[in-house]
Amino acid sequence: MNGMASKYYVVWEGKKTGVFESWNEVKTLIQGFSGAKYKSFPSRAEAEAAYKNPGSVKSTPKKKKTRYYVIWDGENSGIYTDWDVAQKKLKGVPRGHFKTFGSKVLAEKALKEGPEAYKGKDFRKTQDLSEEQITKIGDPIELSLAVDAACNEMTGVMEYQGIWTFDRDQVLFRKGPYNGGTNNIGEFLALVHALAYFSKESDPKFKTMPIYSDSKIAMGWIKAKKCKTKARPSGEVAQLIQRAEAWLASNSFSNPILKWETKVWGEIPADFGRK
Repeated sequence: MNGMASKYYVVWEGKKTGVFESWNEVKTLIQGFSGAKYKSFPSRAEAEAAYKNPGSVKSTPKKKKTRYYVIWDGENSGIYTDWDVAQKKLKGVPRGHFKTFGSKVLAEKALKEGPEAYKGKDFRKTQDLSEEQITKIGDPIELSLAVDAACNEMTGVMEYQGIWTFDRDQVLFRKGPYNGGTNNIGEFLALVHALAYFSKESDPKFKTMPIYSDSKIAMGWIKAKKCKTKARPSGEVAQLIQRAEAWLASNSFSNPILKWETKVWGEIPADFGRK
């Protein structure tokens, strides 16, 4: 491995123990291992010290993120931050009249607008940003395609899909499942699939159709025209990667590849909903 790793991983209990630089390698050592113990560190020195003296490592409790539970239902309408209270208010409330937000500003906006605009969307990953920050990010381009991938980390079973941003029920393509992949590989393949699909369309609007992804890594691979994964994909997935890289090497495109702003817009429309 060239250069310094951004993180170092200690495995105390796993198929193999020690200090490692690759998360992909660590995953293979802890998956399927009952009672696996591991942790990441910002420097090799800290990781090696922790490996030699695990008793010195103190766990840092994660700060619980505030959730905003919006209920649209007459006298129970409102925003609640206590889940126990919200649960009591939800008795008899239709499923489509309740939504969880990670952003207070967006929750307040949703309460005013009503449930219809939020139906079928997931806003749990939105963040507490100011109105100015939200306004600066703006809204997604409606006439666009969203892509996403899903991968079971334990089995490596991967699939990907492309769904129209303006109609989340319209799937343009869905591929897989494939064995021996990763989520980022799936995201990369989905982007190339979308680019190749649009390149064959005769309607000129497809040549500049924006494509949204929530993976900065996959977007970077598209820019580099190379799937720079450190994983070891299966033969089938490796062939898909080679084909995708060959397409990028021999074709040009004008489609903007844009980052889906999950912190404001919620889950990307192409999300598989398995989180």
